[in-house]
Amino acid sequence: MNKEKYIEITKEKINNSNSRDIVINQIERCYEALENYIPLASPYKVGDKVFLPKGTLLHGTYKNIEGLNEIVKNGLISSMFVDGRLSKYIGSVGVWNLKKDYYLKDYINFYSGGTVMLCGVYKDGVNTNSTRVIPYSDMNNMLSILSKEDYHMWIMEQTKEARFMPSLVQDKVQIGIIFNGNNEYIKELLNGDILNFNIINDEVVKEFINPDYYEKFIKQRKNKDDFFTDRESAIIFGIPSCFIEGVLVGRKYEKDENILKVIKELLPNVYICNLDGIVIRS
Repeated sequence: MNKEKYIEITKEKINNSNSRDIVINQIERCYEALENYIPLASPYKVGDKVFLPKGTLLHGTYKNIEGLNEIVKNGLISSMFVDGRLSKYIGSVGVWNLKKDYYLKDYINFYSGGTVMLCGVYKDGVNTNSTRVIPYSDMNNMLSILSKEDYHMWIMEQTKEARFMPSLVQDKVQIGIIFNGNNEYIKELLNGDILNFNIINDEVVKEFINPDYYEKFIKQRKNKDDFFTDRESAIIFGIPSCFIEGVLVGRKYEKDENILKVIKELLPNVYICNLDGIVIRS
């Protein structure tokens, strides 16, 4: 689909003029990047450890190799513009936005654990509830870790990343895409991050949220914790495929030579890495 068609869809579907202008600006930014951004050569060889600097963006696709093929061809585009899975954020695409430097192995260990709500008591009228992430490597020691603190109850679930990225705890998602987030074009696109209430106000953001979720969303995005996390961004319209620098594969795809061959055919200049954070194809 070309730029003019995306703009036509925007004018058909977006009623608020300010929201419509933001989408059109995002579309223009994407096409400017496609025309001008020069991808960096991969710095890795087979066997290297992958290092992810602060600002790296990642996205998992439940469609796996089919999803990767679509993203390489068209970019990562929101469900408002394509016949995609209905999401809470209908006008944007979700990515994990690293808040600090990580080796990929350590990042996977972190998000393959669990998110815990620690429920305490009210002291002087203040709720002492708190949240934290227990990394995968600490899960066997979870009880000893949590019992050191005086909480009446705790509630745990998988991290959001573990559900939507290749992880150590599920095999459904086999493809994770690593985007270079440290360039001027991506930084411009992040001005369309609906999870940042300092950039997109409540009135403008309404056009990009599932109506059934809107009231809850505008409250939660101003009071983030480890469940409604500050580890992610939701970028209006999408992200061009030119920013893809790496592909993370799950255990099944790591062992599938045909799949690895297809990935390299789709993205010949991109590295492929596994859940150990090691490059398996450069």
